[in-house]
Order: sequence, then C-alpha cells, then structure tokens
Amino acid sequence: MRRLGFGLIAVLTASLAAAEDVDWKQGLEEAIARALAQNPSIAEMDTRVRAAGHRAGQALALPDPEVEVEIQDIPPSDFSFSRDDFTMEKITARQRFPSAGKRPAQKRSAEAEQQSLSAMHADHIVRLAAQVGDAFFTIAEIDSRTAILERSRERLRRVAESAAERYRVGKGAQPDVLRANLEITAIDEKLAGLRGDRRVATARWNALQALPATTSVAPLGLPETDPIVPGITELLGEASDLSPMVKAAQANLRRAQEQATLARLERRPEFMAKAYYAHRVDFEDLVGAGVSLNLPFFQPKRLKELEAEREAELSGARAGLEMVKYQIQGGVEEAFAELERSVEQARLYRGSILPQAETNAAAAQEAYTVGQIDFLTYVRAALDRDTYESELAMRRAGAWRAIAALQMASGLPLLPGTPETGGSHE
Repeated sequence: MRRLGFGLIAVLTASLAAAEDVDWKQGLEEAIARALAQNPSIAEMDTRVRAAGHRAGQALALPDPEVEVEIQDIPPSDFSFSRDDFTMEKITARQRFPSAGKRPAQKRSAEAEQQSLSAMHADHIVRLAAQVGDAFFTIAEIDSRTAILERSRERLRRVAESAAERYRVGKGAQPDVLRANLEITAIDEKLAGLRGDRRVATARWNALQALPATTSVAPLGLPETDPIVPGITELLGEASDLSPMVKAAQANLRRAQEQATLARLERRPEFMAKAYYAHRVDFEDLVGAGVSLNLPFFQPKRLKELEAEREAELSGARAGLEMVKYQIQGGVEEAFAELERSVEQARLYRGSILPQAETNAAAAQEAYTVGQIDFLTYVRAALDRDTYESELAMRRAGAWRAIAALQMASGLPLLPGTPETGGSHE
C-alpha cells in the first residue's frame, strides 16, 4: 500500500481489529462496494479517463494525408481532353509534417491530462466512500439515540403508571402524573424529529448507492470502540505525498508546461510534401513533387500572445498546486480537530459523566421510593441519565464521522472498504 501501508492505515486497522462487534464494518464495506459499483458518477469518470487515454494514443500520429483529384487546363472553346497538350487528369497527394518536437510534446500533454483525470477519478472514489461512511454513521447515531429514547419512554410510562396508582390511593400528587405524561409527550416529539432525520439520512444513503428511494434501511449499529487518533504531522505528510488531488494538480502543471513548450515550438515552420501524377490523352503523362512550408515568424504578434497565454496558464497551474496543498492542510486540520474533540468527549462521557449520571439516577430512584425527594427530582435524574447516554452516542458517531471527513479532506483511504489510492482506478 505504498508508504501509507506502514503509517496511518496500520494504526486505524489496529483500532478496527480491537472492536468486538464487526457487523458495522461488514455493513459499511458492503455499502461502499455497492456505491462504487452502481453510482453513475463512477462510470462517468471512468469513461472520461478512457477517453483521455485514447487522446494520448493519437498524439504521435501525423496529420491526415490529403488526396486531390482534378481536371486541369480544358479549353473553354472546345470541351476536349485531347486537343490541347496542357489538358490533363491529375491526382495529387499531400502530407503535412509538424515541426520537430511538436508531436512528442503533444503526447506528453495528452498523457498529463489523462493522469490528471485518473487522479481526480481516484479522489472521487475516496470521496464517495467517505460520503457513504458519513451517511452510515449518521444513520447509526440516529438509531442509537432512537433506541435510547424508546427505552426512556418505556421507563417513563411505567413511572407514570406508578404515579397514577399512588395518586389513586392518596399517596401521590396529581402534578406528578401530569409531569410524567408531559415528559412522555416530549419524548414522542423528539422521536418524531429523529424519524424525520432518519428519512433524510436514508434518502442520502440510498442515493449514494444508486438504490431506489423506497429502499428500507435496517437499523445500523455504532462501533463499540472509538477510532485511535493518528498523529497530525504523519497524516499531513501522507496526504501531501499520496492525495489524488495533489497528483491531479501536479499532472495539470505538467500539462501546462507541455502546452508552453508547444507555444514556443509554433515558431518553427511546418513542412508540406506533395507529389502528383497527371494523365494526358494524346500526350506523354507527367509526374511531379514539391515541398512547401509555412512562415509563422511573419506573425510575431500572434506568437507572442500565444506564448503569453500559455505562460499565464502555467503560472495558474503552479498556483493551483499550492492552493490544493493548502486546502488539504486546512481540511485535514479541521477534521482532525473535530476527531480529537469527539474522542475526548466520548471518553469523558463514557468514563465519568455517564457513570455519575447512572449512580445519580439509581440514588434518586431509591430516595423517591422512601419519600426523601419529590417526583420532579426523580424524573429529572432519570432523564439526565438518558440525555448523557444520547450525548455519548452523538460523540461516538461524531468521532467516526470525523474519520470520514479526514478521508474526504486528505484523499487517503481511512474507512473500511475504501479502495487504496494508486490502485486500478488510478
């Protein structure tokens, strides 16, 4: 896997292998494979790469030869082919020869264009896989939060029934029953919002894989472990060396250099070789040959403007390469910061906040049972625990979505199922 094989990917692969539940990994790999096989944008980019390859194959060919057939010097007073010895049936063949160096430069330019399109195709594949991964973890987050809310609603329903029973026998207050029912309604509202969010995420998921809009998506689960955060310096180095967008910009720079070379070669004359055979009815046949050339140096202004145009394009290609590098750096650093934040918050929720919330909820339940706290305090403690559990699911999903964002920004295959850069597509 080139340099990437002993760097960042090894770290992330170790993280994936440590997960107890690998169902999510298999599901993600299958979704990415389906998207790469069915998404029409992949086929469109693939045909563009093949078309560019055919252009490169034409670059060394000579211009098409020309054949001219004519009847020459017929007397207008007597439309005869034999009365005048100047009258002839003539066939002429011509071949233009570009100036020295033009055809190799054209081939190098066409090859650079093909390499640029191929690298863009590889980047498109990596980005599509990242988009599928982002949609996967978005749906998995929604499903996890939905399951948490449904468990919370079920607990509140039991609490509401208990509060109603206590109120019926005179041991509870009516506001307790109303409060419990209000919290259940609030959870129903949140669940309705999550169901709407899932429909949106599912529509995106299906579109990325070129599936029918009505295709149902089974519940998806989040990974049991957080991704291991790689080193930002190593990540930026790998992206600078292996990102398909950097390779595309470098190929565009080479193409601009060859185009500038072709502009300078325009000053050299091109030759035209020709030969003819002339048939005369009552006279001896004739043959002939000749060479002509154009004189481009008689148009110095055109040549100067052409060279200036190509030099400007070359400067733009150099700036484009630097711009791509800075864009990659900015995108990687932004996604990396989001990854670090999500992982740190997830660890804090998992190791400290959620255990404390669970302890507080259990203590509140015992205190409410013996009448030490009011109903509202008990309900709030239970809801806080569910809220923190939902926040943990959001941070866990956010960490893996940050990996997808890192893949999209860097062009490196970080998610399971993403083809390696430099593979058959490139």
